[in-house]
Amino acid sequence: MADAAKKAQKDKPKAKKVFTEDDLSGKSGGVSVVGDANAAAKSNTPGTKPSGDASKSVRDEEYWRGRASQIREQIAATDAAINNLKEEIKKNGAAGFDAQTGLKDNVIYVDDRNARLKQLEQRRQDLDKQMDLLEEEGRKAGAQPSWFR
Repeated sequence: MADAAKKAQKDKPKAKKVFTEDDLSGKSGGVSVVGDANAAAKSNTPGTKPSGDASKSVRDEEYWRGRASQIREQIAATDAAINNLKEEIKKNGAAGFDAQTGLKDNVIYVDDRNARLKQLEQRRQDLDKQMDLLEEEGRKAGAQPSWFR
């Protein structure tokens, strides 16, 4: 009889554990992701059209012109900021201070316009690199060079 009882217990499947929010809230650690997290983002990229092959996407002229336009707008805004700052440097010098803003904290703020100018020029170089990378990506995807102008 004891053998029959042991065999019955072995054949009986274990109860499945159901995890609730209370069980998970006490656990530490992050979320584990399996697979390519960028794959879902790439498939939802605006301007992509699904083709017969689901793994490939065709990007049209509107997509490339839109991306190039965004970068060109940022370049134009940065150029305008650089020009305004250069004019300000001509008028007021490379450095200035503001004693009124930090008066209650007994602090005087120094405005280093040359440092701001260097930051803006670095931003402009970064935008140029972004445009070059976009043109290279477009070239590899078969986009026309005129779509980036």
